[in-house]
Amino acid sequence: MSPELRAADPEVNFRLTAHASARESSNDGGYSYRVEDVRLDPMTVDEFEARLPALANGYVAEQIRAGNWSSGDAEELANVQLHRLLPLGIATPGMHWYVARTLADEVVGYLWLATEPTDPITAVAWIYAIEVEPRYRGRGIGHRLLYAAELEAQRLGARAIALNVFGANHVARQLYDSSGYEVTSLQMRKSLG
Repeated sequence: MSPELRAADPEVNFRLTAHASARESSNDGGYSYRVEDVRLDPMTVDEFEARLPALANGYVAEQIRAGNWSSGDAEELANVQLHRLLPLGIATPGMHWYVARTLADEVVGYLWLATEPTDPITAVAWIYAIEVEPRYRGRGIGHRLLYAAELEAQRLGARAIALNVFGANHVARQLYDSSGYEVTSLQMRKSLG
């Protein structure tokens, strides 16, 4: 069974179907991109509010694991960064949130894409978060989410897409390496105490 990848904007649906082997009408009059058993939907406000604490907790854990933050300061630092990035929550311009679902409407993953380029000369979009639910990992959903992010960023005018990944996150690094992402900068640190 092939899943579908849907976008609300008809132009997105058209661009997605241009790469598809199968094109089917969807309920909203647009088209769907068949990508195994997953569709990508814009995140609702309720889904965003439910998802944000887990996203922040995961970020805190990675910062602590990387040795960047102490456990005492990490939660506050994450909240400051999230507030700076998302002053209007899900409605913050340039921030796009998606939920990946199976055809049976089971949530399998999430995507946070920033498409407002920080440098108009290079027009780079950023993947701020991409996550697959634990019980669905190892099924290629991460690759499909990454591909969807690339198509959406391109549709929104980006000429490149970038992301940051923690050095110890070997699974994510392997996903990005196998998807053609290259290291453009490398941050290194040595503990002195």
